[in-house]
Amino acid sequence: MPEASEAKVKLATVNESPASARDLLRIVIVGHVDHGKSTLVGRMFHDTGSLPDGKYESIKAMCERRGVPFEWAFLMDALQAERDQGITIDTSQIWFKTDARDYTIIDAPGHKEFLKNMITGAAQSDAALLIIDAAEGVREQSRRHGYLLHLLGIRQVAVAVNKMDLIGYEQDQFDLIEQEYRDYLTSIGVTPTFVIPVSARAGDNIVTESTTMAWYRGPTVVKALDS
Repeated sequence: MPEASEAKVKLATVNESPASARDLLRIVIVGHVDHGKSTLVGRMFHDTGSLPDGKYESIKAMCERRGVPFEWAFLMDALQAERDQGITIDTSQIWFKTDARDYTIIDAPGHKEFLKNMITGAAQSDAALLIIDAAEGVREQSRRHGYLLHLLGIRQVAVAVNKMDLIGYEQDQFDLIEQEYRDYLTSIGVTPTFVIPVSARAGDNIVTESTTMAWYRGPTVVKALDS
């Protein structure tokens, strides 16, 4: 396993630092490895029209050259070594905006070997979005990241239960995961603002409301961030 670089990767390919005096929220994206953090961020940028011209096409062409399926995560996994290994090694920061406010999105690594990088990213944040795989459920890293966010004093925490497509968008499984993780966060003094069922790969409840989960009445990820 190669060592992570100390320097954070700044993705200037998306948006430059916002020059306006609008409200700026710094939000870190955390979660267990392979639970879909980078995929969610890549999908969010695409669905809000935040990608620069040609970026989607270049990612698609790269995947075709490599003979691999298209991955939204390649937008965030900027290092060549990360693409080859399929994990996020370093902490990437990009600018993002909605009609409501400006954001710095910090995509933190989920692999336990890079926990220091995750803490570095989280320490700079005002809020957190924690990702949990619907098929795998709450894992050790899910709890560890929640606890570290608590120690760092981050009280605005939303949870996205990702890969709902892998469990047939079933509400019962979502409800079990939500209850388990709410109970854990409550036990350490954290109250999640929202727990959102999503499919980053399919785009469900990222920017637009899902048509496959009519049982969910809460906000999309973007609306949750704006709130």
